[in-house]
Amino acid sequence: MTSPLHGSSSVSALLALVLLAAPSPAHAGEGRAAPPKQVRGTLTALPAIVQPGTRPADPSDAGSVVARFTPASPGRVVTLERRTRGEWRRVGRAVEDAWGSAAFAPRPGTYRARTTGRGRTWLSGTVRLKRWRTEFADDFDGTALDTSVWNDQQREHESVYAPRTCARVDGSVRHVADGLLHLGIGVDPDRLGTSCSYTWGGAPGTSPYLLNSQVSTEFTRSFRHGIVAARMRFQQAKGLHAGFWMLPVGTTYADGDPAAGAEIDVVEFFGENGRGSETIASGVHHYEAGWDKVSRGGLFPEARKALDGDRSWWDEFHVFSVEWTAKEYVFRVDGREYYRERRDVSQAQQWVLSALTSDYELAELTPDELDDTAQVDWVRVFDATSRVSTRTTVGRRVAAGGA
Repeated sequence: MTSPLHGSSSVSALLALVLLAAPSPAHAGEGRAAPPKQVRGTLTALPAIVQPGTRPADPSDAGSVVARFTPASPGRVVTLERRTRGEWRRVGRAVEDAWGSAAFAPRPGTYRARTTGRGRTWLSGTVRLKRWRTEFADDFDGTALDTSVWNDQQREHESVYAPRTCARVDGSVRHVADGLLHLGIGVDPDRLGTSCSYTWGGAPGTSPYLLNSQVSTEFTRSFRHGIVAARMRFQQAKGLHAGFWMLPVGTTYADGDPAAGAEIDVVEFFGENGRGSETIASGVHHYEAGWDKVSRGGLFPEARKALDGDRSWWDEFHVFSVEWTAKEYVFRVDGREYYRERRDVSQAQQWVLSALTSDYELAELTPDELDDTAQVDWVRVFDATSRVSTRTTVGRRVAAGGA
């Protein structure tokens, strides 16, 4: 995993979650303003990748339908309708959140969504929700990591991708308990009392030698395309960063050819910043000749809409996912899209799940933070043959009682 970003055929793919150690709106009341002349409504059929909450939870086998209306009107009712015997019947109600969206978990079928305000009703397009095939799953039940699936990557004080001069990977700083995979860091017992010197951005620094968590499916499971998702709760410590990411099998790149393999950072989080504005990062990296890195993506303040009230990323679990096709990546949190990238799409095999300490973060790491961990509730990879169905309806007004 690299420094913070600025800005179905199964072939092998490297799946990974990563924890890195480093430095590092009110409800809109109806009637207060004239309704917009146009409302854009989308309805998206997805696997079960909508599951916020403060506790571990079993994954669902039901699919998800996410309605989203723009402009948003938080608090306004959204009705989900199912086509049954040629008629549209109401099957669910929810209210728009800060995104202008509402999520449902209905049974397979054909659906549409509607919202009404001040006498105007807007309909989304229709989508057909079907069952998604799970290609890979781990719920981290039991008391130990399943080593027939996951392996501790051997990364020893590397300095090529994201320099970790002062750290190596060791399985002793990750563990499974209470249905969660805990990814952490720690002081390297083999080098106690020894100071590590490193340089970042032209400035020298020192740090204890550290152990990192980095587990992956590098040698056991691989995928190309599909929807890759993990339910995670991040660490609060600023000296750490957690992430869920994928690398090409063999960690090989072809200069100037991201289709041959790119780093796909589904999500990264760099800890508490003290300002209450913490958010997640997502993106894609590839390399040109001479290790000249090209990065897409960045930090996404909009993603904070996923947080419940005054809670923070370390207070609750969310599902972070990327829909990776031959043509694009779509990044979501709990089914809400916040980033879409059509450049540098990898067609190669990819992987990774880890907790690391990179040189660029070490200045922020303090001894009291070494016990903090990121937790992974479950990981899923859904097949690439299912297709997300989305349609946009612009300003479609329906008379009262009309369809």
